[in-house]
Amino acid sequence: MDKSIFESFTGSYLLEGGVLYVKDFKTRLDFFENGGFDGIRKIVFSDEISVIPRGSVQLYGDLVEIVWPKGLRVIESGCFTDCVSLPALDLPEGLEEIGEYAFQDAESVRTVTIPASVRSIGGGAFSFGYASRLLSIRADGKNTHYCDIDGVLFSKDLTTLIKYPSARRKPVYTAPGSVERICDGAFAHSRYLHRVVLPDGLKVMESSVFGFCTHLEELTVPESVEGIPSYAFFCCKNLKRLVLPRHAEYLGYESVCNCDSLTEVTLPLGIGCIDYAAVGGNRRLKELVIPEGVKELNNSALIDDTSLERIVLPSTLEQIWDHAFQRCTSLKEITIPERVDYIDSEAFLGCTGLRRVYLKTKHITDGSFLPEGIRERVEIVNL
Repeated sequence: MDKSIFESFTGSYLLEGGVLYVKDFKTRLDFFENGGFDGIRKIVFSDEISVIPRGSVQLYGDLVEIVWPKGLRVIESGCFTDCVSLPALDLPEGLEEIGEYAFQDAESVRTVTIPASVRSIGGGAFSFGYASRLLSIRADGKNTHYCDIDGVLFSKDLTTLIKYPSARRKPVYTAPGSVERICDGAFAHSRYLHRVVLPDGLKVMESSVFGFCTHLEELTVPESVEGIPSYAFFCCKNLKRLVLPRHAEYLGYESVCNCDSLTEVTLPLGIGCIDYAAVGGNRRLKELVIPEGVKELNNSALIDDTSLERIVLPSTLEQIWDHAFQRCTSLKEITIPERVDYIDSEAFLGCTGLRRVYLKTKHITDGSFLPEGIRERVEIVNL
C-alpha cells in the first residue's frame, strides 16, 4: 500500500469517495452521528496495523472489500459483526489469531480462506446467521493447526469439527470417525441438512451445535457424548426423531426447544434437573417421562408443550419451579411424587385442561399451589 496516502492526513482515518482509509485506532471509527457507515464499500488498512481491535468495524452494511494490512496478526472478537455485504473472506498470510464471533452475521460471505499462519480461531468466528450463504471454508495445506475436508473446517488432527458451511446444499452429512468435539454453532443454520451421522467416539458438543437446522429430520447422539448443551437443537422445526445418550450428565437450557415436529424423545438418565425451557415449545410431543435422578424442574422447564397429555415424574423429584408446566394445555392429570416439598404458585399457569392432581407427597396436602382460575376446576387426590 502506498504510504503517501496515510501521510496525507493527520487523523486516525480518512473517508474519501466510499473508501475508508485507517491509519491507526487511536481514535474510534465512529460514524454513527451522521450515518457515515452507509456507502462505505471499501476499507484500506495501513500496513503498520497489527491488531484490529474488538468491535471496531461493526455494522458496515455496504462493505464489500477489505485491503488487509501486511503486518496484521490479530483480529479481535466481534470486529466485523453485521458486515452483511462482504462476499468473501480471503484472510492474509501472517494473521495468527481470529477472535470469537469476529465475522458474526456477515451473511453474504460465500467462501473463507484461512492462511498457513493462523493458529487460533475463536468460537463462532464464522457464524453468519440464518441467511448465511457460506459454501466453503478452505485452510492452507501448510497450516499446522487447521485443515478442511471438502470445505468443512477441522482441527489439524481431525478430532474437532469447527464449522460446517451452512448454505451447502447437501441433505446428508457424515462426520469423520476421528471427531471427538463439535464446536459452538458448528452446524447452526444449516438449512439444507436433513440428516447428520455422528461418530461413536464423539465426546463433546458445544452450545447451539444444531440450532436452527430447520430441515433436520433425525439425529442420534452417540452414547459417548458427555452432555447436551444449551440450544443444542433449538428451533429444529422438522426434527421428528431424536435419540439422546442414556447417561449424559446434563441437559442445557432450551436444548430440545421449539422442535415443532418432535413426537418422541427419551431424556438421559444421568441428569439432575430439567433446566430452563430444556424441553419447551415442542407442540407435538404428547408424552414425556422425566428420568429417575432428576430433583428439580427448573423455571419454564416444559413451557408451551401444548400437546403433552401425560407426564411421568420421577420419585427423586423434590422441587417444581415457576412456569415449569406453563401452557401445557392438554395436560389433564398429573401425579406429584413423595419427595416434592415445593411447587411454585406459577408452575401450572395456563394449564387450562388440568382436572386432577394426585398427591403422593405429604409436604403438600391441598391445591393452594395452583393458580386462581385453575384451582377451582381441579380435583386434589391425596394418596
